[in-house]
Amino acid sequence: MLHFITDFADQAVMLPVMVTVALIMTVYGWWRGAVVWTVTAVAMLAVMLLLKIAGLYYAAIEHTAIISPSGHVAAACMVYGGLLVLLGQRYFMRFPALMLMPLSGIGIAMACTRVALHAHTLFEVVTGGVIGCVAGVVLGRACGPVPQRLWLYLLPGVACVAVLFHGAHLGIEGAIRCMFMPGKIIA
Repeated sequence: MLHFITDFADQAVMLPVMVTVALIMTVYGWWRGAVVWTVTAVAMLAVMLLLKIAGLYYAAIEHTAIISPSGHVAAACMVYGGLLVLLGQRYFMRFPALMLMPLSGIGIAMACTRVALHAHTLFEVVTGGVIGCVAGVVLGRACGPVPQRLWLYLLPGVACVAVLFHGAHLGIEGAIRCMFMPGKIIA
């Protein structure tokens, strides 16, 4: 069951879902949402990549275990939590702090699976969660009003792509290690 849940946030699922959301927003003609979504997703992925690279180099220099923030948690917070924030946006405009409820709820659920599967430490899932929640808040604050009819396409599109790619694995972590620490064996 834990693998089933955590696989919904693998980069093999998240990247196609992120692209699908941006494409649906663009095709629908909601340019502001498409631009904010795309910039936020790219920024979140870039921050995660930089933190993972920094963790590799820190481990190599200090001869410690690798510190690798959870991309699963960050992506789940930004994508699924961000969509929930956009869906309930008119309620969150009156009470912005409530945005953290769906974001943190998604983050905690994904974090529990990652820790239970021994894929990450508590520090790593919290780091990923904070980054993902910040991205979700940016979406909630910067996208502006969501066209109501957009949800008729967005939710089924996201669900179909997530189910279609569920169970696929990209192995981004290994690729990052090979790219930035070639030939190094890091404990």
